[in-house]
Amino acid sequence: MKPLSAVRRILFACLVFLVALPAFATDPVTLRDQLLALPGVTSVTQVTSPAPPAGTYFFRISFTQPVDHNNPAGPTFQQRVTLLHRDEAKPTVLITDGYSTSNNPTQGELTYYLQSNQVRVEHRFFVSSTPNPADWSKLDIWQSASDLHAITQSLKGIYTAGWVSTGASKSGMTSTYYRYYFPNDVVATVPYVAPSSHGTSDPRYVTFLGNVGPADCRLALRNFQKAALQKREAILPLIPDSDGYTVLGKDRALEFAVLELPFAFWQYGDQTLCPYVPAPTATAQELLDFIDWIVGVAFYADPTLDFYKAYFYQSATQLGGPKYDERNLRALLRYPGQDIPENYPPLGVPKTFDASMMTKVEQWVRSKGKRFVFIYGANDPWSTGPFDVKPANDSYRYFVYGDPGNHGANLTKLSQAERDFVLAKLNTWLGVPVPLQNAARAATLGKTPQFDEPTRAELFLR
Repeated sequence: MKPLSAVRRILFACLVFLVALPAFATDPVTLRDQLLALPGVTSVTQVTSPAPPAGTYFFRISFTQPVDHNNPAGPTFQQRVTLLHRDEAKPTVLITDGYSTSNNPTQGELTYYLQSNQVRVEHRFFVSSTPNPADWSKLDIWQSASDLHAITQSLKGIYTAGWVSTGASKSGMTSTYYRYYFPNDVVATVPYVAPSSHGTSDPRYVTFLGNVGPADCRLALRNFQKAALQKREAILPLIPDSDGYTVLGKDRALEFAVLELPFAFWQYGDQTLCPYVPAPTATAQELLDFIDWIVGVAFYADPTLDFYKAYFYQSATQLGGPKYDERNLRALLRYPGQDIPENYPPLGVPKTFDASMMTKVEQWVRSKGKRFVFIYGANDPWSTGPFDVKPANDSYRYFVYGDPGNHGANLTKLSQAERDFVLAKLNTWLGVPVPLQNAARAATLGKTPQFDEPTRAELFLR
């Protein structure tokens, strides 16, 4: 047999390579057709962005879901899903959004480190993923987890490599609940700043806020609250009527904003903001400006309350939330004890809190949850109720300390050694190298990060 010529050797190698390729092509037209053929997929639209992550395609997907997964033949709704495609042979990061999902191309932190595909799923009852009519009894963590299960099982028809789920704040909570019900759908889960609350007015948060940060800063915040409530009659006319306060009224909105201010101060800020807390002698406008900077009275206006009504319902029925410290303000409060999720939209809807649900999830994570990495901010009030894990289950928990240690804590803000450990674990769990495991900590070095950090709206919890 004569040896192959150089050209023939190249052609033969190319043929072998082509035979070894996966069955799915990566050109966007073919991929769109393959996506449309998957169970549950209703529509697929490719979106061109001026600056998507390099080497990716981006698609908007509409997915048909039953309103009630116990009755799959009953009414349905369309759920928004987005797909950032790199290569069907690569791992896939599943971002389990707790609220709405952006229609624009984004790249999450884990997607960046893994250089993977990314699927984002909008939570049921938010924006375009809302059943009509809205049957609120079908908004619970099992129904949401079943949504995610249906989507991942369908998309695994193309993306057959390992999957890892993640999310920040309520999205991280959603990732955790998903694993509770479907522990084997993904290889691992990395939830950021995901709390577990005990009741709709959990007193542990009051204890936390009584000890976080410098004592003089905590005192300045308490004095600010008193001054703002004492001057409420001067502040109220300064709040624009155009925002609309028919649900709570401006007076109650202002009181709730003042009551929640220390919580939001540490949730989104840090002790570098302490010198900016206005003195009690500040003018009404200066007091309002600070409230709007830290909390935002407009948060309690009708449009925002309507946007988050599904979250308020979940808080009032399963998720719970914090108690706010009223002890030093009682003489100045007009609505004591009313800042609880039961009093928020949707109004006129039955809301019965299930005190057992979060305890069940906590116990499962602690005893049986495998391949979890929880990341919290040490100064974030939501770290009051962190999930506990066992290293024997190959699960881990980290806290980000110092000024970055708020509700924006993530993998990049951990120490180099901690981050390398987590990425090495992902390498082992997924069975593939982590391409950017030694990437510079751009987000904390003042450089532009190459991933999209969650917005404050996406990190919202109350």
